[in-house]
Amino acid sequence: MMNDLLVVIAAAGVGKRFGGSTPKQYCRVNGKSIIERSVRPFIESENVSKIIIAISKDDLEIKNQDFYNSEKVEFIFGGNTRQNSIFNALNHANDKYEYVITHDAARPNVIVDDILNLLQDIKNSGTSCSYLYTPVYDSIKASKTKDKDKYHLVQTPQISKFNDLKLSLKQCIDENIKCPDESFAIEYSNLKTSKIKGRRSNIKITEPEDLEILNKFLTRSGMGFDLHKYEDGSGMILGGYHIDCDYKIIAHSDGDVLLHSIADSILGAAGLDDIGKYFSDQDDKNENLDSSEIITFCLRKLNELKLEIHNIDTTIICEEPKINPHRDDILKSLSSILKIPVNKIGLKATTSEQIGIIGKNKAIAVQSLVNLRDK
Repeated sequence: MMNDLLVVIAAAGVGKRFGGSTPKQYCRVNGKSIIERSVRPFIESENVSKIIIAISKDDLEIKNQDFYNSEKVEFIFGGNTRQNSIFNALNHANDKYEYVITHDAARPNVIVDDILNLLQDIKNSGTSCSYLYTPVYDSIKASKTKDKDKYHLVQTPQISKFNDLKLSLKQCIDENIKCPDESFAIEYSNLKTSKIKGRRSNIKITEPEDLEILNKFLTRSGMGFDLHKYEDGSGMILGGYHIDCDYKIIAHSDGDVLLHSIADSILGAAGLDDIGKYFSDQDDKNENLDSSEIITFCLRKLNELKLEIHNIDTTIICEEPKINPHRDDILKSLSSILKIPVNKIGLKATTSEQIGIIGKNKAIAVQSLVNLRDK
């Protein structure tokens, strides 16, 4: 695979349909701007050597972006239209590039695989441009309903042969032909295009409500499950809260099955190992360990990855003790340990209907789900 791929990102628009005083590419979701999310996969791609971003002459926000000082990135002033901005970038670039990828600053869900798939397709097909598309799922009407199977939606990124795109854009500009995207310019020059199926999650931010859709795509989910036997005793700890009862949990640590389940869900969502990797029950130093230390470790890992907890949902499964009388106290304790508000924690309790080891009142289990997001 080549490692001298050029990328051009159109970011000179003001987003009239979006409204507001801030251009849409600089709106922030989960701690990052739209354009930061759009640019990041290209910075991380080993195939990309140069990224040219076309910006407005009046742009006051670009210097605040996390990629501003990246060695891969250059900036130029765009034109009055998208095609002029892309053409300006191609004129600025060195003609040594065989291919160029073009992308919209307001399309933040591109992934590295999109880059690789486009590159492979244009090399295999021999066309002048390869673009991502999605089928049309909703009905289409003009005066009457159209056959939606005859249409598809065009996305970026797109990849084109550098010289073919440059000449095609020049022809459209000279003839005052408006290009909605680069594949149009290629087709206008009677050159061939190819397409590969993209992802519906690769949305373009156009209206303010699109930010809500994007926010849902950006969470990372993880599941955790833990089960412990218990025996006669004087109480157990759940979520850092001590419940007086006639049982105690059998465990190497303090046996806080609720925190163990939550910890595993956090580590899973973050793409890390389970708690057994970090807190082995074969290690004497973990004997009677306060499980809140495990959560502290998990939160430190999230901080290193620049992630945070969006919400947690957890279910305690046992016959005894009854959880609901202690629910509020457990929630307050979890909130303190996890450092998130109580309203971001879902806590439920159920029984196993006297089935199995839990139903025989010999064990307790917890199932947890966590959603993480970028800070």
